[in-house]
Amino acid sequence: MRHVYANHEIPHLWAHQSQDEARNSTGSFYFDGPIIYSYGSHFPIARHVTNQLGERAVLFTTAHHSVTTSGHCSEVARAIPPNIPVFRVPHLQSSWDGLPNHRDNAESYVRRISELLGKAKRARVNRDWHQRDALGLREQLRRYVAFFDLSDVAVPESNELDALQSWIAAHQEEERQGREETARLAEEERRKEHADRIQQFRAGDPNVSYIAGVSPMLRVEGDEVQTSLGARFPVSHARRGLAFIRKVRESGQEYVRDGHTIHLGNYAIDRIEADGTVHAGCHVVRWEEIKRITPQLVCSMQSQA
Repeated sequence: MRHVYANHEIPHLWAHQSQDEARNSTGSFYFDGPIIYSYGSHFPIARHVTNQLGERAVLFTTAHHSVTTSGHCSEVARAIPPNIPVFRVPHLQSSWDGLPNHRDNAESYVRRISELLGKAKRARVNRDWHQRDALGLREQLRRYVAFFDLSDVAVPESNELDALQSWIAAHQEEERQGREETARLAEEERRKEHADRIQQFRAGDPNVSYIAGVSPMLRVEGDEVQTSLGARFPVSHARRGLAFIRKVRESGQEYVRDGHTIHLGNYAIDRIEADGTVHAGCHVVRWEEIKRITPQLVCSMQSQA
């Protein structure tokens, strides 16, 4: 098993926990078991945790960091599957037993919520922004308390946040559509911004292997399929995956991983929508992109026959 990888592959391998450890060539970005680090064990970025019910979550640091470590943090955040709860806390492990300090983490949530509400009261133009951030942290704290069964932790009350939460609930569909439209426009802008890099990636340029902020793209290079988010897996696995995706499309029924695992190298397919869109960790690959490389997969199979 390999242990040295390019920077952009480290977070994906950590997120999937498909091996016990991996690092980049300089050792400045690595993970050991559930924890991923930047420039040494003094700066843990994130940690996989499970609760008493066996449910999974990720603790993500709130610590301040350098420009380079900030880049590592961003890559790790993007690699976390969207179905995994993320708790942003200051303590991922204590110095004496290695376990998270739940009391200090909960107090940190309460303090940050209070600070944001204070900013909201003083703000002239960003009141709503600060209140929404505070509401998000309060909901995150509620989930943290429930996840770890912290019965002695009180979630702060706030009439302002209760009112905002009620308003958002009443306008849920409107809010969802607004988020989707904002995301669509942002991706369109990023596609224009990265048009040259997208073309180079599709053309197989080895110097262009990572493009963040746009829907994942695929390319076939030799006996590997590479994604524009830095993951890679064998063509042989891709062909088996393609056959299964086609069956899902023909059935019209969504597939959700339930014990039977479809591996793509170090990764696994979590879900396949009825239209063929594949969810694997942080990757959501549309059927149109899969269909685009299908002729190359077929040609590869025929050349080996």
